[in-house]
Amino acid sequence: MIRPIRLLAAILAALPLAVFAQSVSTDPVGFVTLTTLSNSDTIFSTPLAQPEVFRGSVGTLGTVTVTATNSTTTVQASGTPGWTANAFVYASGTQSNTYYLRFRTGAKAGCYYTVTGNTTDTLTINLAGDLLTGAAPGDQFAIIPYWTLGTAFPASAAGTSFQASTAFTRNTEILFPDQTSVGFNLAPTAIYYFLGSNWCQAGQPTSVSYNDTVLLPDSYVTIRNTAFTGTISVLGGVITTPQSTPINSYQTTAQDNFVALSYPVDTTLNNLGLSSTFVPSTAFSRQDQLLVFDNTTPAVNKSPSAVYYYLNGAWRQAGQNSSTDFGTDVIKAGSGFIVRKAVNASGPGVADWVFTP
Repeated sequence: MIRPIRLLAAILAALPLAVFAQSVSTDPVGFVTLTTLSNSDTIFSTPLAQPEVFRGSVGTLGTVTVTATNSTTTVQASGTPGWTANAFVYASGTQSNTYYLRFRTGAKAGCYYTVTGNTTDTLTINLAGDLLTGAAPGDQFAIIPYWTLGTAFPASAAGTSFQASTAFTRNTEILFPDQTSVGFNLAPTAIYYFLGSNWCQAGQPTSVSYNDTVLLPDSYVTIRNTAFTGTISVLGGVITTPQSTPINSYQTTAQDNFVALSYPVDTTLNNLGLSSTFVPSTAFSRQDQLLVFDNTTPAVNKSPSAVYYYLNGAWRQAGQNSSTDFGTDVIKAGSGFIVRKAVNASGPGVADWVFTP
């Protein structure tokens, strides 16, 4: 039976920042464990962050450069951080970490952006189509490495967190959801398995290592075990500032958004703050829906254990009396769920879900 993720050491002493940091403290540190069933899928997200390597404030913001598919800008840190040029840039074989900037305060508090370059005091960040509206000098930010397959599921955890595969049998697979396609009931975009000393991708040569593949902090992966029961342990920082996740909708189809609660404490629907992004349903037409999954029931390709919608100012559950308020139902820490946005007659849109711990 799967044990819900539990905070074993909720608040440890605040740790000093790493080598790139100024003399300030990080958020509290926690430790969580999760048991995954055999012959089953487990929805898993990282409820704790990797240790910050820098925390500071914005000195100046560059002009946003917009292309047909992307947008970028620069962030100059106040003071003289003295970074090594491109210290935060991923380089296969020499720099295994991919870093992101997360705003801690200001209009973009909770939003995060991948770092694609840096000088001694300036970061170049990939805005992924955002315009950074409202961000301003003085806003606080942190630089954090993403979790990856190799750091969340290291080789040393084989036989504990996951089961290594053989040349003939994939024992544990990790399925990544499709974050880019338009539509719903989307198939996984990639499947990984551990062979030898590295993570491999299904359909790709086993000589290529995918250990550095990034796990997004506001999404989840599906861990699929065969005849193996695993225990995953995660040590990391408790995010105490807001977390912001874009929720997409489209004009021609319903849209699945694969999102996660990156927080090590179970949270009720009422406390998620998710209702602000939901188009309310009516008595005759269900609009946006929240699909959740039960990790305690063994199954592969699981159907949702519950589907919620927002009606008359409260959370309702599909198949139940529409007058019953389900707002006290709990989303488990470190879990993931699907926000299925209804067709948006106004055209493509983005609603930012902001979760405040």
